[in-house]
Amino acid sequence: MSRLGLLLLSALLVAGAASAVEETPESCRPKVAGTALALAGDAESAQLQCDIDRAAQLAARSERRSATAPRPVVRVVDTASPSGTAYIYDVIGTLPNYWLEARNVPGDDSERTRVPACTLGTNIPADVSQLISSELTSAASEALPEYGAREDIQVNPDGSKRVVLLLDTHDIITTVETEAGTRHFSRHARASDEIARLNQTIIGVANFSDSWVCDAN
Repeated sequence: MSRLGLLLLSALLVAGAASAVEETPESCRPKVAGTALALAGDAESAQLQCDIDRAAQLAARSERRSATAPRPVVRVVDTASPSGTAYIYDVIGTLPNYWLEARNVPGDDSERTRVPACTLGTNIPADVSQLISSELTSAASEALPEYGAREDIQVNPDGSKRVVLLLDTHDIITTVETEAGTRHFSRHARASDEIARLNQTIIGVANFSDSWVCDAN
């Protein structure tokens, strides 16, 4: 089953299901007014840490179901796919062919009866592996911000630009192993920079794979 079909199945199964109740990471909890004002200049760093902790929480929940890749080259955590389910994508290995392991993230016990547990394991084609490797080189650049602005820049017919703030929280958190060490990135799902393209490349492999296996029990 391709992930496009899987998304449709999941959307039907999660309809009406309550979200899992899980403690909010400390870094994501609202601060008192004085502290919030004092930290206003560090807002992006604070939001990045919140997103990193949210991704770690989802990964930990996934680990309770089955072991995940110990040290992937890239980990992409989609916090809210079109079906409403979170997904984790791990790119493993080295060139010329990377291996992709992907899975949806289970909710609480009651939700698991409605959402099938799905996993994917597949080779990434050599040409796509090369593209990912090139995108990883870009990710090592210090000029690339770790937290991406939540805005959509639209070009009007007259050439002027209009900036639209993205207020929904469809965030994708990416962890990349570079020669300089581990880097974390947070992007809105509608972002279009180098990290967004890396995310789209990896998720695209999963979306069109017919190697998904789901357990509806």
